[in-house]
Amino acid sequence: MQSDIAAAALAGLAKRRVLAVAVLRQGRMVWASPALLSMFALDTATATGKRFLDLVSADDRGAMATALDETPGAEAPPTSFRALRLDGSQFDAELTGSSFDLPGGPGAVIAVNDVTEQRRAQTQLSYLAFRDPLTELPNRALFFDRLRQALVDARRHGSHFAVLVSDLDGFKLINDRYGHETGDALLQVAAKRLRAATREGDTVARIGGDEFSALLARAASQEDAAIVASRMVRALDAPIVVAGQPCQVGISVGIALYPGNGKDMDSLVAHADGAMYAAKRAGGKCFKFAGARDPDISGPLRLPFLEWNEAHTVGVPLMDEQHKQLAALINRLGEDLKAGHESDRLNESLGMLVDAARAHFADEERLMFEAGLGAAAERHRQEHRRLLEELQGQAVKFDGRSMALTMRYLNFWLLHHIETMDKPHARLILERGMAQNQGHVPPPGGAARTAPLAPAG
Repeated sequence: MQSDIAAAALAGLAKRRVLAVAVLRQGRMVWASPALLSMFALDTATATGKRFLDLVSADDRGAMATALDETPGAEAPPTSFRALRLDGSQFDAELTGSSFDLPGGPGAVIAVNDVTEQRRAQTQLSYLAFRDPLTELPNRALFFDRLRQALVDARRHGSHFAVLVSDLDGFKLINDRYGHETGDALLQVAAKRLRAATREGDTVARIGGDEFSALLARAASQEDAAIVASRMVRALDAPIVVAGQPCQVGISVGIALYPGNGKDMDSLVAHADGAMYAAKRAGGKCFKFAGARDPDISGPLRLPFLEWNEAHTVGVPLMDEQHKQLAALINRLGEDLKAGHESDRLNESLGMLVDAARAHFADEERLMFEAGLGAAAERHRQEHRRLLEELQGQAVKFDGRSMALTMRYLNFWLLHHIETMDKPHARLILERGMAQNQGHVPPPGGAARTAPLAPAG
């Protein structure tokens, strides 16, 4: 009875253009729902017998052929592809499918979703996350992501690059005299001039306020960096006219070279920052190369590391100590990201975090079951399983994901769980007097790793 109801419901959804589904046999459509026909601008006569791969862009057909395995029991995980309508237009789509023994022989049942708007929204969100909204230049997060990649490439290939830190001269006076609207307009013009002064492949970013930075990934020598820095200084020589008002600013530029002025982000940024202040002291409107590090300048890269404080405690000593250890391991991973280490080292640090999280979750579950929390303990266990899967999934995202976003995610991953799950249950554990049933707490990072963590998925 239930199977008949389910079949009728699915048939109704397909008929009402809710589900875009099709049945394939030997790669050809033998039936397609109205929603799928509409999606691809097909009619029943045209669709029947048509190879589904003919509706897939040429670049994606290899991957799609694997997803359309018709061996009974085979399942196609969500597979993204560029889809082709009958009129030749394209759209972003995602396919899932399963293969069965169908009347007349084996076949595959596929479902297709049009994800064009979803992808467009994701692209827009990504753009907003990495762009300064005023100038549309790369922002601080994107600049440091590209700096990390430059470090990785330079170590791998023995190449050189330059980091430039700059600050506008005279901007505060204009901003105070004419107001923030004039100041914003001036920054927009300055950003365009600075971008025009650099080369294809260079990155110019607005770090904040009137501070701009540049990454010259192809600067093999001081001479290469000096040419670009000179162009940046000259670019701001001419007055900038805002609302009919000529505004005169300049720029002070500090230059640090890899590897001569440092082999990590902190050193390079600090040296470039110190050289920029030297240019300011020299009267501005010039550039200076980094020399000995100025002891008064500390320009470290600021990733959102997890700063532990008493507000995060739950009152159960074992849980609190293990939470601190997890925070320390998250920050270790952040240090590895900042240092530009490659994926083997990152996966090793992530593996230590996963091991510590797994042990911590096991101790939490033991305490909760011993406290007789029953169904709540089981829900907590399911949440732990989900959190571990999410954490392991980070292994495949190191190369394509922002350092800052990775650290923000890991901070949220731990702190949200503590606030929403651990604190309420810790109160129950304490009320029932179970907090003393605690085991040994290993030192942070002390869990032995027998092998690097395999990427999830």
